Amino acid sequence: MEFESKEDAYSFYACYAKCVGFGVCTKSSRRSKVSKQFIDVKYACTRYGKKRESTAQNPRPCLKVECKAGLHIKIKCDGKWVVHDFIKDHNHDIFATYAHYFPCHRSINKSQKQCIETMQNVGVRTSQIYAAMAKQHGGYEKVGCLEKDIRNHLDKDRRLSLELGDANTMLECFMLMQEENSKFFYAIDLDDDGRLKNVFWVDANGRNDYQDFGDVISFDTTYITNKYKMPFAPFIGVNNHFQSRLLGCALLANESSETFVWLMKTWLRAMGGNPPNKKLLDPKVSKTKGAPRRIKSGIEKGHKKICTGRMKKGFLSSLFNIVSNYYLFVYVKMKPALVEKEAISPLVNNEVCT
Repeated sequence: MEFESKEDAYSFYACYAKCVGFGVCTKSSRRSKVSKQFIDVKYACTRYGKKRESTAQNPRPCLKVECKAGLHIKIKCDGKWVVHDFIKDHNHDIFATYAHYFPCHRSINKSQKQCIETMQNVGVRTSQIYAAMAKQHGGYEKVGCLEKDIRNHLDKDRRLSLELGDANTMLECFMLMQEENSKFFYAIDLDDDGRLKNVFWVDANGRNDYQDFGDVISFDTTYITNKYKMPFAPFIGVNNHFQSRLLGCALLANESSETFVWLMKTWLRAMGGNPPNKKLLDPKVSKTKGAPRRIKSGIEKGHKKICTGRMKKGFLSSLFNIVSNYYLFVYVKMKPALVEKEAISPLVNNEVCT
C-alpha cells in the first residue's frame, strides 16, 4: 500500500483506528542526514510504552501497557510512502463505540467553528450548541468533538493572547522588579485550567503617589492599543502641578464585568484598601452589562463619576432653559443664589463638577 505523503498515511491509520476502537500517535520519525527530509515514520497505539512510576500522592493515571500495535512507513525514491511494517494485534481491550472520546479523533473543522461562533454570538448556550450539532450530524458520536472542546474554543478569546514565551518573560520581569523594590506589586488572574487571563502591576512610585494624589482617579480601557489587540487599562491620577501620574495598569483578556471586578479589587488591594473619593470611568465600562453594580462590590466607598464628555453633555442639557432665557454664563463656583433655585437644583443635587 502506498501514500502520497506521511500525512495521508496518518489520516488513513487514524480512520482505521477510530473504526476499530483505539487511539493513535506518532511514535518516532527520522530525517535524512543529507536532504533533511522525513524518510521514516512510525505510528503507534497510544498505549505503547511502559507504565511510568510516580511518587506523587495523587498520580495521574497512566494507560501505558506496552502495546505493540502500529504502522511503520518509509519513503521511496519516487517520493511516495510505502508500508514497511504493520502490527494489527493489541494486548488490551478496544472499544469502537467509545472511539470518538479519544483526543486524536476529536477536532472542530472550519465550518463547525463558524456555526459555533454564530450561535454563541446570538446568546445560545454551549450545551444547546452541542445538542444542535449532534442533531445535525445524526448523533453525538458523529459530531467529531465533545462539549468541552466547544467550550475551549469559545474560551480562547477570554484568555490573554500572548505569543510563545511572552508570559514567562513578563513574569520574570515582574519578579526581578519586586526583588529590586519590595513595594512593586503585581497580580495575575488564571482561568480554571491554570491559563493566564489578566495581569495587573504597579510600581513603588505609583503606590506612593496614590497616598498623596488619590482623590480623583481616571480609569480608561481605550487609552492605548497594542499589537495583541488586548485592552490596556491604566489608572491615572493628577498631582498638584496638574501632571498625570500612573497609579497602576493592566492587560485584560476581555472587558466583561467579572474582569473589571477582579481588576478593581486587585488595584484596591495594591493601594492598601483605601478607595478614592472620585472615580472617572470610561463610558464603555459604565455600559458593560452589570458593571456598575458589580464594580461597586469591588470599591464600596468610592463615588463613581463618568467621563468629562458625558458630564459636559448633562451640564449643558440642564442649563438649556437658563441660557436661552437669561443668556447667563454659569460657572461651577457660582453660588446657587445667583440663579433661579428651580433651575439650578438638579445640578446641586447631582454634584456636577469639572
